[in-house]
Amino acid sequence: MEQTTNKTILLVDDDPDFVEILSSKLKEVGFNIEIAYNGKEALEKLNQIKPDLIILDVMMPEMDGIDLAFEITKRFNLNEYKFIFLTNYGEDNPLFEKKPDQNFAKQIGALAYIRKNIPLFEICEEIQKILNL
Repeated sequence: MEQTTNKTILLVDDDPDFVEILSSKLKEVGFNIEIAYNGKEALEKLNQIKPDLIILDVMMPEMDGIDLAFEITKRFNLNEYKFIFLTNYGEDNPLFEKKPDQNFAKQIGALAYIRKNIPLFEICEEIQKILNL
């Protein structure tokens, strides 16, 4: 994995352990990382910063990732604010009524729907591809 430029990522996830691990890995490859632990916190951050990419978990307290994605698409220009989903939830999860999947993610404006269960270096590579690095 090669070093990236000074791009900023807003990582929105309610799992502090995962946030710490992923943010460390993303910093290693040259990203600046901002963190929010739920959708409401993320919206507050978006009033202060303009990240190059927003990474959304699906299931979070306060406001989940899907509701946050809808808010982003309502409030901001998607040419300026790009987002992806990074989650453990997939089409096969019967407990989650919104049934997020790759097609749903694309329909609401997400650039990608990535599962957390892949290796961290692959997640970083996907993010670099999305940002054309």
